[in-house]
Amino acid sequence: MTGTPSSLRVAVYDLDRTVLRTPTFTLFLLWAAWREARWRLLLLPALAGLMIGHALRLYGRERFKPAAIRLMLGKSITPERAERLAVAFAAWRVPRDVPPGAAACIARDRAEGYRLLMATAAPEFYAGAIAEALGFDAIVASRHHRDAEGNWLPPLDGPNCYGAEKARRVGEWLAANAPGGTAHIRAYSDHLSDAPTFALASEAWLVGRGGKYVRLAAKHGWRAADFEDAAVAEPH
Repeated sequence: MTGTPSSLRVAVYDLDRTVLRTPTFTLFLLWAAWREARWRLLLLPALAGLMIGHALRLYGRERFKPAAIRLMLGKSITPERAERLAVAFAAWRVPRDVPPGAAACIARDRAEGYRLLMATAAPEFYAGAIAEALGFDAIVASRHHRDAEGNWLPPLDGPNCYGAEKARRVGEWLAANAPGGTAHIRAYSDHLSDAPTFALASEAWLVGRGGKYVRLAAKHGWRAADFEDAAVAEPH
């Protein structure tokens, strides 16, 4: 990622189903297992069980994520291994999965002098490589513990970066990187859980295709953006 020069404009982008069409967490685990240790694919029934338990709300993401990571990646991930996997995953997904409207908005915001901040619940150890590949200036993501040798560990280091916690982390980043205040903030996300982040923004864009998203955006006083349409970044 590039540095963070002084600026009064910030564009905040969600990752899954916004900057990339496809949710990344389970895909990353399956891809990494296939790439590194295919025997772990025999553990897919256990992963499916974890996913069902989460879907039934027997436990939250704070328990699901560490259990899934441990199952499919192991009890620790060396920095070298994490970087190798993250860079390769980003090189696979970014050219194939960025919608044209997302690419157009990112290019427009960059050209207009916005600092690009990715804000995601995805684990920081691979989300950072995606942000880097897309030329983002910074990222806030779910943190994971590291041991004395710097190895990544499955347990989360703090809350999952989702909903109100994501907004808190974005606010924390803004306070640290734009202490003089920001004149304009744009925020983009596909999901209502990012309403707290939208509340920080001058422009809030609900990303999705169809009348449902247009109506939801209008109901909340947001704008609607169809990222499958490259013309979404053009002046209206």
